[in-house]
Parts: sequence; structure tokens; C-alpha cells
Amino acid sequence: MEIINRSNYFGATLFARKLKFERKKGWKDELYKPQFPVYQQIKFTLDPLTNTARYKLIYHPAKVKIPLIPMEQNSLDDVALWCYDSDTHEAVIIFKGDKENFCMLDPMWIVNMSANDIDKLFRHDIFYEDKDAHQALRFQRFACFCYYRGIHTGSSWSLKH
Repeated sequence: MEIINRSNYFGATLFARKLKFERKKGWKDELYKPQFPVYQQIKFTLDPLTNTARYKLIYHPAKVKIPLIPMEQNSLDDVALWCYDSDTHEAVIIFKGDKENFCMLDPMWIVNMSANDIDKLFRHDIFYEDKDAHQALRFQRFACFCYYRGIHTGSSWSLKH
């Protein structure tokens, strides 16, 4: 676990201990239980090299679905800049005038924005301190990804892939 957990944060160490404990107990707590695939034989197919049956892995759907928050559409028309706040660990969109700033905890929230809003984020580079470059650029890269792939609130994901 030392390879995975390089953080000095106590919560990360506690989480690593909990995972080790659950693994030893046989994953009794459903919250921490990993998703194990089920092997299912593909009927009437044999591997030509080994002459054995072929299998596919079946993953069960997630038990808990985390909803994305609803976003106000076309609200970034008067954006001044956006930056990464190292104190709260979130991207902050700052508007011109008296409009209240908008804070994003997760880059995935960008998916719920309109095409116009994603275009605004794409055109403005995110400001960040050097120590926060990795986390801040996740937001910037996600905005670029959504812009180039045409992923936004009104788009159909099935047509894009």
C-alpha cells in the first residue's frame, strides 16, 4: 500500500488501513467491496490455438450511482477568469460585476454545462499556483476534452463514440 498511498494526509492512511482490513476479512463491508467480474462462457466458440472454450467477463452494474449536479445553462457569458483554489481544492469561476463566483469540486461537472459554457472555459486558461498544476490542469484538460469531442448537456454520448 505504500506505493499507492504516498500522501501524508491522515485520512488517506486510514483509508489504506481499512482496505487492508477488509481484504483480510473477505470484504464483509459492502461499501469497500471491489467489483469482481463473472466469467461467462461464450456458446459455440472455441479458441483455435488451444481448442478450449472462450469466456467473456461480465461486470454487474454499480450499486450506487452518483448523480451529477444540475448546472445553470449558458451562465458563463460574463466570465472574467477561472482559477484553482488550493485552500478548498476546487476550481473557481470568477464573473465580472457582482455575480457570485461558481465553485467546481469535480472536473466531471463540466459535462453538465452547455456547449457555449464549455467554449468559454476552453478559451480561458485556468490560473493556478505551481504546486497545484496537476490538479488544476485536470479541469483544463477536461474542458478541452469536452470541447473537442462535442460533449455537453444536450449531446448524445452514443453518437460521439
